[in-house]
Amino acid sequence: MPRDRRQKRDIHALNEKGMVARNPRDAEAAHRVAVGDIATAEGNSVTCRTCLDWVLHNRRRVRQEAIRK
Repeated sequence: MPRDRRQKRDIHALNEKGMVARNPRDAEAAHRVAVGDIATAEGNSVTCRTCLDWVLHNRRRVRQEAIRK
């Protein structure tokens, strides 16, 4: 397996359960979350496009639910 030679890694978002939002079933990603080098609960620092879409979608959903109540 080739080594990852990227200088900077994408920062992924965490879901409500503390798992990477992009692929919560990925055991390696869950380990990196535990170590703390690729994931964040702060939506403003997310750099992964897929996770950023997830964060924005969740914010919109929460706002819509608040308006409906």
